[in-house]
Amino acid sequence: MRTFDIVIIGSGIAGGFLARQLRLACPDLGVLVLEAAEAMEDYKVGESTVEVAANYMVRRLNLGTYLYQHQLPKNGLRFFFDSPDKDLPLPRMSEIGSDHMPFHPSFQLERARLERDLVTMNRAAGAEVELGAKVVDVAIDGRGRHTVVYEQGGERREVACRWVCDASGRRHVLFRKLGVKVHKEARLNTAAAWGRYRGVAGLDAVTDAAWRSRARYTSRHLSTNHFMYDGYWIWFIPLAGDLMSVGVVFDKDRIGAGNAPAGALPGPRTRAEFERFLGAHRAARELLEGAELEDFQSYAHLPYHAEQYFSTDRYAVTGEAGAFTDPFYSPGSDFIATANEFITQMILSDVRGDRAGFEEKVAAYDAYYRFKYDSTLRLYERMYPVFGSFELYRLKYLLDFNNYYNLVVWPFMADRVTDVGWIREELRFTDLVLRALSTMGEHFASLASDLRARGEYFAQNEGRFANGLNGVAQLETRLGPAIDERFRREQVDRAYGSVFAALVERRLGEQGLSDRARLVSELPLPQVLVFRDITPERLARLLQRIGERMTKELRDELPDAGIERIELGASGVVSVTGPVEGTKAHADALSRARALWDASAGSLAHIAL
Repeated sequence: MRTFDIVIIGSGIAGGFLARQLRLACPDLGVLVLEAAEAMEDYKVGESTVEVAANYMVRRLNLGTYLYQHQLPKNGLRFFFDSPDKDLPLPRMSEIGSDHMPFHPSFQLERARLERDLVTMNRAAGAEVELGAKVVDVAIDGRGRHTVVYEQGGERREVACRWVCDASGRRHVLFRKLGVKVHKEARLNTAAAWGRYRGVAGLDAVTDAAWRSRARYTSRHLSTNHFMYDGYWIWFIPLAGDLMSVGVVFDKDRIGAGNAPAGALPGPRTRAEFERFLGAHRAARELLEGAELEDFQSYAHLPYHAEQYFSTDRYAVTGEAGAFTDPFYSPGSDFIATANEFITQMILSDVRGDRAGFEEKVAAYDAYYRFKYDSTLRLYERMYPVFGSFELYRLKYLLDFNNYYNLVVWPFMADRVTDVGWIREELRFTDLVLRALSTMGEHFASLASDLRARGEYFAQNEGRFANGLNGVAQLETRLGPAIDERFRREQVDRAYGSVFAALVERRLGEQGLSDRARLVSELPLPQVLVFRDITPERLARLLQRIGERMTKELRDELPDAGIERIELGASGVVSVTGPVEGTKAHADALSRARALWDASAGSLAHIAL
């Protein structure tokens, strides 16, 4: 019986990346990859990567040259918003996107080509990769060697190994053999249908001069392009060569269900339904004119999770073999990068004989990965009713994009993600983070419902442009190997305060409220969590507290003015009690109070997006 240090089940990007990382980190490790497919030709969804995965591929896997030579660079995320009748031409749709390439690279992957190339690269690096090798049995021995049985070419083969890593995707080979339950997620009820088209002209073929110039002629084609609707979204993702990945992800509780918005189409489940669905949207229909659908796939349900991902019995899962949330924001490859980083560190500690360090890492990494799943799931849990409104989603994206760069990308780039001490500190704030995600999700969903009732949900869906990159410009020079924890906390408070103040302003109709420094400074994340209901009474109490602080400051600044009270009212009204009206003392106090109240917060919601 042949013996290896690690057997990896599956040679998709999760398994292929893991094999490459292990061979680069420790060339002495014996790595066997068992792939059931005879050839790496299967079209797979998951082409779009974001910053964590890109950093992992470039920095950890040394694939930068390969990616730029054989795949496509990505021009960030881009979102388009339509009329209720889905009839706006593309140049008239409101848009969130960039007018230049993002400062951190990411890529669009033609998965079949990448996975074929990974087989070649991994073999050249010394890993054994067996194609047409279907794993039929796994026996885990926590005290000795594991046994993996596979069939290949009509023969049954058996190997022994110290580690088994499952990267088999939704087949869940290892969990099925071990009897580990994979839970269908009930909190998010989404499904997807997708295919590849050949002959799509692409967004850059649109010749409208004003529309092209507002993005400074940067390539929209290279973006992950989202067409946003109430309860669903449509993606257009370019692939190397003459291919375009097009898909629909929909909330089954909103599309085609009893509570679906008026005029909503049922979510597509078959190839014919998929083509009809796309054809009902003018922008998608015009982009696909003359194109040919090459293939079609669908998933009836997207999110699922397990209760454990890494074990001291020396087995682990990566990628979709363990969990999946939702393709929006393209987090799948980020999960792969995180899991593979964890698995590599656990294996290195184990083979070095550091039992205490190994057990410590397994416990910390498994807890963090479960938290990563839960926090990502809560990010999406109430998003789908918000998607169709430019006004609402602009704020949601602003918050999510800041938090991603600050709380996810930065620690990954600084190699904190595998630091057990850092993970333990992060896990102390698990409840706070989950509460923040749920609370903000509730506020957005509630405002979406309110705007629908007012007939204002689609009010800003035509003719507007928001440059989303400007919302993270303050992080551009900060991201790197050194983490500034104080700055990170300040950015969290600034993002939540800015966005929550804008939600309060819109919900209560208080124009000009959300860029007041005094208000935003009173809304750090802990205070936002206390502010569960957006009502005039809650706002009045907040304004009273701010007025009391301003009263104290002005008494110290103008001790002879006789100031008794500063009051802040609706629509920016400021009043001063104490000095006699008409006197210089009153005029000076009122002028100063107004200046303090009118001072700009530099709110992220008001920067030139």
